[in-house]
Amino acid sequence: MSSLQKDLFKSQLPPLEALQEDPNSTSDVQPEARSEQHQFALPKRQLRDYSPLTWNEYFDTRDDIEIHGKTKDGKVPPVFVMHHGAGHSGLSYGLTAKRIRTITNSECSILAYDCRDHGSTKTLNDLDLSLATMSDDLCKLIEHIYGEQKPDIILVGHSMGGAVIVDAANQRRIPNLLGVVVLDVVEGSALEALSSMSAFLNNRPSQFETVQDAIKWGVKSGTVHTLESARLSFPPLVRKKDENDDSSPYIWRTNLGATQKFWQGWFQGLSEKFLTARAAKFLVLAGTDRLDKPLIIGQMQGKFQMDIFADAGHAIHEDQPSRLAQCLVEFWKRNKRLILPPKVPMPPPPKKSS
Repeated sequence: MSSLQKDLFKSQLPPLEALQEDPNSTSDVQPEARSEQHQFALPKRQLRDYSPLTWNEYFDTRDDIEIHGKTKDGKVPPVFVMHHGAGHSGLSYGLTAKRIRTITNSECSILAYDCRDHGSTKTLNDLDLSLATMSDDLCKLIEHIYGEQKPDIILVGHSMGGAVIVDAANQRRIPNLLGVVVLDVVEGSALEALSSMSAFLNNRPSQFETVQDAIKWGVKSGTVHTLESARLSFPPLVRKKDENDDSSPYIWRTNLGATQKFWQGWFQGLSEKFLTARAAKFLVLAGTDRLDKPLIIGQMQGKFQMDIFADAGHAIHEDQPSRLAQCLVEFWKRNKRLILPPKVPMPPPPKKSS
């Protein structure tokens, strides 16, 4: 049945209020019959909880980091550095991060941050969301946090974030880069989709009465399929329109419409840069139809690993966090550096007796 047919059938149904019993009306149903009806009545559906969740259930620490400062001391384990998509935030990786820590018994660390003009991040020029600026931010952040420690790094990027990590990988400024993981973005399909991006932004709500309303919209619209993830990732996406007014509605934290001039630059050349990145490569898609010609050829030549999450939406890491976490851990194990035991000096050969 087509969606149009379903809508037509729905339009013929009376509203729920019309189906409810009028308490003032006289019914012909006898008390005994009413008792039997209640025995077979369906239980009431529980209302879904759209209240926000906090970061500390999914991450160990939350740091505000100012670039151009001192670096932290101490050795660090391998790190998954995760970059979110446009209009999202670092907390979109919360469920995936928690699962990775569980699978690896905390052997791996996860760094998920808010890029400029998103979430809690503030910069001197929030409106500069060019690819060059965002990839430079990423490289400086890694350098600032880890300095000379040089842990093994696996970059993970969703949508716009995928373009950022690929560009950063090609700059070769990240030491010990093990792998690049791109989530549901391909140059060809991304560029084609830009023509409908403005319509999407115009059709979504411009404001919400409460944060819960924003979370509810995120689930109902299909933007995020997992309620738990929406409760965690959506609160940073909105802010009070007037911070000094408690009754003020919530509006989007990031004005994506104002970033339109950068859209094409995010994705142009993405496929070529991905294929030539000097690291192991992993492409995770929500459907095979997203592949463009260069990636189809590259995949046939075995230049990168690929997996399809057919049951997920665009936000793969939020819709299927457990499966993605398992794939990321396996990707890391497959490509991690072998640490050879120290070379044992051979004893000198015995002297020949004369």
